[in-house]
Amino acid sequence: MTAAVALSAALLLAQADAGPGERRVKITVRAIAATNDPAMQAGMDPKLKPISTHIDSFGEQFRFRSYRLLDEQTFDLDWKNGAQVELPGGRSLQVTPRQLDGDGRIKVHLELLGEHPQHSRKLHTDYAIQRGGTILVGGIRVDPANEKAGKLLIAITQEVEK
Repeated sequence: MTAAVALSAALLLAQADAGPGERRVKITVRAIAATNDPAMQAGMDPKLKPISTHIDSFGEQFRFRSYRLLDEQTFDLDWKNGAQVELPGGRSLQVTPRQLDGDGRIKVHLELLGEHPQHSRKLHTDYAIQRGGTILVGGIRVDPANEKAGKLLIAITQEVEK
């Protein structure tokens, strides 16, 4: 029995340390405009249905009136190889999968870069995402020059490929 537990633990560690090509991760990045502007139609964009429960949970704390998908991109990445997504307002997001934990969570590194051409760093942090889970990051204006454009939310969803 002890040998079986040790073997299972070793297999999990081997999967967690898998190198490029051995395991890949699929990451979907969604840029979302969230607003309380009464001129905008209330509710959630139907294109956000795959992550609607996550947005509903987020909305319990932040209470935006309207959520609209601005852009969506899916990447199939090797570990420690990142992807860059252009965001509204001349910003970009770099997302890099760093590690697969034994419980199926992945650690991702996010870097939100400011307006071009300065590319000042606005966010530089790591997050853990459950298998099939979504994290929401945001709070900056969709358009730095237009307060009514709403807040930019970035939803990052992951699924480890077998």
